[in-house]
Amino acid sequence: MPHKSWLKSLKNIEKLKVGVTRKTYTLPYQWDGTGAVVYGKYLYYNRVNTYYIVKYNFLTNSVDAQITLSGYTPRKITYQWGGHSGVDMAVDEQGLWVLWGNIADNRRLHASKIDGDVIVHTYALATEKMNKMGNAFVACGVIYCIDTYNGNPTTINFAYDTKTGKQWNPNIQFTNQYGYNSMVDYNPREKVLYAWDQKHLVTYSLTWN
Repeated sequence: MPHKSWLKSLKNIEKLKVGVTRKTYTLPYQWDGTGAVVYGKYLYYNRVNTYYIVKYNFLTNSVDAQITLSGYTPRKITYQWGGHSGVDMAVDEQGLWVLWGNIADNRRLHASKIDGDVIVHTYALATEKMNKMGNAFVACGVIYCIDTYNGNPTTINFAYDTKTGKQWNPNIQFTNQYGYNSMVDYNPREKVLYAWDQKHLVTYSLTWN
C-alpha cells in the first residue's frame, strides 16, 4: 500500500491568513520538494523519489496521468538549499512547465514544456547549473534564475528566452523579508511572484518594460 499525502485547499487569501480550510484532498502518492503547482483542475507534482510527474484531478479525486520526465535522476540534483527540490513545476502565459537539473548534462537547468500529458519540448540553459542557483521561475516564456535562496538582497541574475534563445543578466534585486526562500513562482493571472520565505507566504509585484 503506497504512502499517501494530504493537500488542503482554501477559498481565498483571507482564509489562508486565518487558517480556514475549505477541503482536504488525500493524494495517492507522496511528493518531493516544494515544486508542486495547480493548473486548471489539476495538481501537478513530483512523485516521491521518482522521475514521474503526477497529474491529479481535483474533480474526480484521482490520478489522470503520470508523466515521465526522461533524463531526470531522482534526488541527485536540487536547488542550493536542497529539500528534494529537483523538480520545479511552473505556469506562465504559455502554459505548464517543469524545471529540472540534468545530471548527464553537467547539472544544467532544463526547462520542459508540457502539453496535455506529454513533454513536447525541452530547453537546456547554456551555462546555469541547478545546484548553483537559489530558485527559478518562468514568465512570458522566459526562464528567470535567482542567485541565492538566503541572500539579502537576492538577485535575478540570469534569463533565457525560450522563444529566441537569447540569454542575459536582468540584475533585478529583491529582499527576502524573512531570510530564506524555498519556493519562488510566478502567477500569470495576478502578475506577481509568490515566495515561501522562512514559513511565510510573501508576494512581489512585477512591472514589465
